[in-house]
Amino acid sequence: MTAVRNLAIQQAVYIPLGAMLALIAFAFTVPGYHSLSQHLSELGLLPGLQAKAVQAGPVASGSAIILFSLALLAQGRRFALTALTSTLFGVSMVSNGVFTIGSPMHGLYGIGIFSILTPLLFLAELGPQASTRMAWFARASSLLGMAYLWLMMSGFDPEPYRGLTQRLALLPAFGWYTVAALELRSFRR
Repeated sequence: MTAVRNLAIQQAVYIPLGAMLALIAFAFTVPGYHSLSQHLSELGLLPGLQAKAVQAGPVASGSAIILFSLALLAQGRRFALTALTSTLFGVSMVSNGVFTIGSPMHGLYGIGIFSILTPLLFLAELGPQASTRMAWFARASSLLGMAYLWLMMSGFDPEPYRGLTQRLALLPAFGWYTVAALELRSFRR
């Protein structure tokens, strides 16, 4: 069981962020799609390969996040709140891949918003054993997530650059899983 749990944590170093970076890179190759001004989900409105790519990226990333969350639960109750909010985010990402933008099921009615709490909950549940790198990244990731959410909800997210702001917000949101998995690996030694 420990080997499976370790593998579930190890995959989080690469897959959540990697799947989204692959989708970002792919989007640059799509004629007529503008990465600076369009959200990634808008690729799903295009026919063929573009729609398939925007399904595969979020499903792969969300599934990897759910797997990481289950590995946290396998360690006992210590990371229960982190696992809960992380699972909600993972399920939200899977639904982003399954349902097209415009559907309320795309993102499961915004349930992924709880992901903003995940880094801070992990930091709190890790306690004084958290490295300085983890403490800094967790705080910054949550703060940047809140800032991006505020930009979107307030209408201050500049329309010509809303694709860019989404991608900038995506980096710490998904990169956090890389840092957390590395933290857990060093913590277990």
